[in-house]
Amino acid sequence: MMKSAAESSERDAPNTSPSAGELTPDTVRATLDKILSSPGFANAERLTRFLRYTVEETLNGQTDKLKESLLGIDVFGRKPTYDPRVDAVVRTEAVKLRARLRDYYESEGRDDEIIIDLPKGGYVPVFRFREKEPPESSAPSPVEVQKTHRWGPAVATLLVLAVLVISIYLLMREKTHIPDARTTELSSIAVLPFEDLSPEKDQEYFCDGMTEEIIDALSKIGGMRVVARTSSFAFKGKQQDIREIGKKLNVAAVLEGSVRKDGDRLRVTAQLNSVADGYHLWSETYERELKDVFTVQDEISRAIVNTLQLKLSSRGIQPNTSPENVETYDLYLQGRYHWSRWRSEGAQQAIHYFEAAIQKDPRYAPAYAGVAYSYCWLGFFGALPPNEAMPKAREAAEKALSLDDSLAAAHTALGYVKALYEFDWPAAEREFKRAIELNAGDADAHFAYGITYLSPQGRPEDALREMQIARDLDPLSPVEANYLGLAYQLVGRRADAIAQYKRALDLDPNFVEARLHLANAYLDPGKFKDFYAELDRAEAIWGDSRIEPTRAFGLAIEGKKAEALELLHKCEHPVTGASVQSTYIANVYAVLGDKEQMYAWLDKAYASRDGMLVYATKQGCYRRYRSEPRFVALEKKVGLPIVQ
Repeated sequence: MMKSAAESSERDAPNTSPSAGELTPDTVRATLDKILSSPGFANAERLTRFLRYTVEETLNGQTDKLKESLLGIDVFGRKPTYDPRVDAVVRTEAVKLRARLRDYYESEGRDDEIIIDLPKGGYVPVFRFREKEPPESSAPSPVEVQKTHRWGPAVATLLVLAVLVISIYLLMREKTHIPDARTTELSSIAVLPFEDLSPEKDQEYFCDGMTEEIIDALSKIGGMRVVARTSSFAFKGKQQDIREIGKKLNVAAVLEGSVRKDGDRLRVTAQLNSVADGYHLWSETYERELKDVFTVQDEISRAIVNTLQLKLSSRGIQPNTSPENVETYDLYLQGRYHWSRWRSEGAQQAIHYFEAAIQKDPRYAPAYAGVAYSYCWLGFFGALPPNEAMPKAREAAEKALSLDDSLAAAHTALGYVKALYEFDWPAAEREFKRAIELNAGDADAHFAYGITYLSPQGRPEDALREMQIARDLDPLSPVEANYLGLAYQLVGRRADAIAQYKRALDLDPNFVEARLHLANAYLDPGKFKDFYAELDRAEAIWGDSRIEPTRAFGLAIEGKKAEALELLHKCEHPVTGASVQSTYIANVYAVLGDKEQMYAWLDKAYASRDGMLVYATKQGCYRRYRSEPRFVALEKKVGLPIVQ
């Protein structure tokens, strides 16, 4: 390659070349000019401007200007409202600049005595002499720096920083080869909710959906632990240090980003950060047409895998099923947004959007899986009669699997139907295990297998292990914490159960399910005051149909039979539009010793396929009935192991 005239002139002019023993502003500027005249920088206007600015400001003692937010404005022409969390231009150009400097010093600048470097993690350049092997018997000589009124302190500080940077780099490089029992090296990640930067700020559901799709894609990769949606979304709208987030979620890397959707144009910015030091490992901005959203999600997932240098399984990254048009996907994302609210009205709204997506594209399997999940929730928690909700859930799940048998969520939904409605336990086990096989990083698959199959089947210790896996995958989920508490309670660890219920309420004080479970954990002499207090708090949040029969249950245990019966009769004849699951009424009669009413309501529970039945018969209130032929026959019909 021919040298440029500027380069030749630089090498032939000894008075302007940096000389040994002198590290001054003039020699640094001479080195800078030589670098910027080289072929690698001659036509790189942005990199030239970036490097010259950072060097000059450092020489002038103005390193306080070398912050990402200011560089974006002063060097790259961004507006005063520039937000580096949204636009990664500074980080992206810094990566390119470091690579270009490295190439320069390996070619044209291999004989340069002065090195200009831009250490990772910041934008303050470091100036140093090229290292030479010192004589064996002599100690290194200190570098003499010619002092100027502003230059001396800056260079002294930078030399110290350079030594620290090199030391930390070498230390971290050694550590990457030492197994650490606390974390798997860069094989755990949290994907934070992407921020909505659209003009109308009306694309929250779209941003959430894109985040979930990336979580789902990454969770299918063997050897990678991906924090589930609920825990990642706990940081939505909150400004916290990446290192603090990583510590709370016990991950090595955090992905964050933003989405700007304007008409048919889409702009997605994503950046991957190391939790250990807060450094940016990778960042990219995608500007595409809206129809390319699925390609962008796939590219982000692959970029993360490449950056973390993970070894993919033979299945690699499986592209998410794409609908025929973006409108279908938009409706599907709105369905997921409403489903995630964990409320009956949310599930109803989710079904509306999922079914609208199906109308647009009858072959879009994830939308059918969404319908199945929503109906399972409504049927199990009594918002709809199980005989109405669960057949619809089954039909939707089977349709999803007929379109895409690799959809883990559809297998989980079908497993719920098999366990909690059909009482077909071998089929339920197959579906849950298949879901885990397809996506071992899916917290809900482990949750379902543990609490919906293993626990009713009399394997509480195994259920507890699965629930602990689900909790580890979704550590900030109030749902996982709540049902881990139930798993503890089922193995007799009441103190641990109460601790988990309280943790769930710390995460979400309005989580009625946890209030009810905590209340039940207080059903002991001396704790009834706490029991009723939790029920009152639950009722103040939401008028759940389970609150009153649970209150009657407590009154019956206290021996207040008349009060319990008065409340129970109201539950047996609810007002129009309300319904109480038969199992809850049977529980109260079991405590009161009224066997005929107890069996009558248990039979109603079986006839309506009340899913709560699979847990009720293991409760202490049925202990005295377990050897009776009628009770044994009921457990056999439900397919539960006989407990004497």
